[in-house]
Amino acid sequence: MLLPENPHLRQFLLFVFALIVPCFALWTVAADVLAMPVVGLADMIMQAWFPTVVEGLRFQGSDVVLLTRFGEMDGRPVAAELAEYQLAYRINPAILSYSLPFYATLHFATYKDSYLGSFVTGVLLLYPLILFGLLCLCMKDLMINLGSLFMEQPGVWLPPGSVIALLYQLSVLIVPTLAPIGVWAWQSRETELFSSLLNLEVPADDARSS
Repeated sequence: MLLPENPHLRQFLLFVFALIVPCFALWTVAADVLAMPVVGLADMIMQAWFPTVVEGLRFQGSDVVLLTRFGEMDGRPVAAELAEYQLAYRINPAILSYSLPFYATLHFATYKDSYLGSFVTGVLLLYPLILFGLLCLCMKDLMINLGSLFMEQPGVWLPPGSVIALLYQLSVLIVPTLAPIGVWAWQSRETELFSSLLNLEVPADDARSS
């Protein structure tokens, strides 16, 4: 069975292949700048939510370091003042923010009357998801490395460990790929490309031959 030729889809795919490399190249260069708003908000949230555990999030090169209020002695976490060094965990926000160049590729590969305004709107829709993913990454690392020191904080509400693990998996594996597609589809619902995809029909002769 052969599907009828769709010039809108063909043009879209050609533009996707042409734009994906430069979009991801620009993201690689600007990754630290793009991550700054999310890291700043995550820093404030983590310190306010877990004041006795988290000292803050700091940039270290292209990575983010999650500083705790603990050190390590004899292989176990202790108060920072009792240890020779401070426990910190390296986090790479790029595993979350690659949704931005992916969305940019889909957005600018679609023929539209205007691009800039809807692109800014799409990015603003993706940023809260990146922030949520970064919080889940931080909680996952704290749960694995600190154990009960993190999970049993007095007076602090925390989701169960299984929920933290599930949210981490969703934030890293599913949201960065599906969210850009969802935003793009919603913004492109009135374009000729989207209409041609929804109205795609198989000719009767082809259907009989299948």
